[in-house]
Amino acid sequence: MSLFTHDATYYSNQIKRREVTATQLVERAFKNIKLLDVKLNSVIHLQEQEALSLAKSYDAHISSLTDEEVNRLPSFYGVPILIKDLGQSEKGQPSISGSRLFKNHISKHTDNFVHAIIDAGYIIVGRTNVPEFGFKGLTDPELFGHTFSPIGQGLSSGGSSGGSGAAVKAGFVPIATAGDGGGSIRIPASFNGLIGLKPTRGRTITGPNGYRSWQGASVDFVLSKSVADTFETLKLTSNQVLESPYLAPNILPETLSATDRKLRIAYSYQSPVGTEIEQDAIDALNKTVEILKSLGHELVEDAPIVDGQRAMETYFQMNMVETAAMFKGIENSIGREVTKDDVELVSYGMYRAGQRVKGWQYVHALNFWDQLSADYHQFMDENQYEFLLTPTINGKSVPVDAFALTEDIRERLNHIDELEDEEAFGIFGELFTDSLAKIPYTQHANLTGQPALSLPLYETKDNLPVGSMFVARKGEEAALLELALQIENAGHIKSDIIDLR
Repeated sequence: MSLFTHDATYYSNQIKRREVTATQLVERAFKNIKLLDVKLNSVIHLQEQEALSLAKSYDAHISSLTDEEVNRLPSFYGVPILIKDLGQSEKGQPSISGSRLFKNHISKHTDNFVHAIIDAGYIIVGRTNVPEFGFKGLTDPELFGHTFSPIGQGLSSGGSSGGSGAAVKAGFVPIATAGDGGGSIRIPASFNGLIGLKPTRGRTITGPNGYRSWQGASVDFVLSKSVADTFETLKLTSNQVLESPYLAPNILPETLSATDRKLRIAYSYQSPVGTEIEQDAIDALNKTVEILKSLGHELVEDAPIVDGQRAMETYFQMNMVETAAMFKGIENSIGREVTKDDVELVSYGMYRAGQRVKGWQYVHALNFWDQLSADYHQFMDENQYEFLLTPTINGKSVPVDAFALTEDIRERLNHIDELEDEEAFGIFGELFTDSLAKIPYTQHANLTGQPALSLPLYETKDNLPVGSMFVARKGEEAALLELALQIENAGHIKSDIIDLR
């Protein structure tokens, strides 16, 4: 068997040079998953017949073309990819969202983002594991079980795109799709040592089954091993649907070059919610600052003054309201109420609590997001900062059962309808206390809509990655990736796969 040690761009170039066929690459992906995923539990569905049929048709098409015509094919023509099984539906394929409620659900439509992935030339080989409805920073659905990181026995691959992160890091495929509503691209990027970009709100294409996922806080994209893959896939999945409620400025260049500018970058260790920072996170940020200074950039320790606790209150309010709205839609579809037997306890609790959030409370929450965005941009503009740099995560990965529910939380969730409103709402702050201490940095970019990029630039003494996160102004993914390319060219990005054979 042969793992995917290089990026998707490399294999696309191999296909176009006729050094390998799409069928060979797709067969390789299936062999990798079948032999090795027993160690990770990252893939929950394979679409072998469809993928091999498409690969053979691609190979037949290539054989009929001249070299010049082959070079005009889509950028990733024939390259295998895995799809995150949450909010990225493909007609005729399972769309389970980590929930037993949907364990037999087959999608009747293809989302525009998945269409864009297919149009880019990728061949979908399967779907990856997620926590139920993407609510957690770890991947541990009761239906399918924990997903483990290839980096160490018993450690989590993160979430909610944990299946995708584990599969790419293990070399099953060169790239996989992901989604980020509070860090769900950047958390697996940090835990597994990958490149994880959360694009600007409205950058990647949405619809047709919903255009404002989590009020724009959640966006679809990929987890990758190279800046080239990240940039090219971003161009090919960018939003051109004018009916979308959010549209990012269309300022992506045709090609990407490493930055040649001296950049002024703010950096901060402090947790937005005031929690203690682990030494591994401090060491990771120190290493990144050292790298940036060696490349000629100006680093200033500074951070915006924002109400981090209020930000998380509004984030949880959004989670609750959006869950209630989603479940009401499900009930209309299935013709009955959703019960505790259908879904996990956290999901059910969010559904019940979300029905109690007042309209004016939700409007105030969204208004806070807008003000938070203004505060971040004002901080960057007034101080002439190009980016804000923080740790992606507060240290290295954690055991897969790190954030298990306590019996007290379980008991209160089971009786959530008997609680007063504020007590019901407060459960979720308590429930995610440990998780938020580990993952305090990522959520703000989802609320503000800013792009944020996690890069694997540091490993602990026991060889575990800790990512560094760069946040830019809205629409400035190109600037982020120009810096990332400079860092990559200097040899600092640590995204090599881990061979589980």
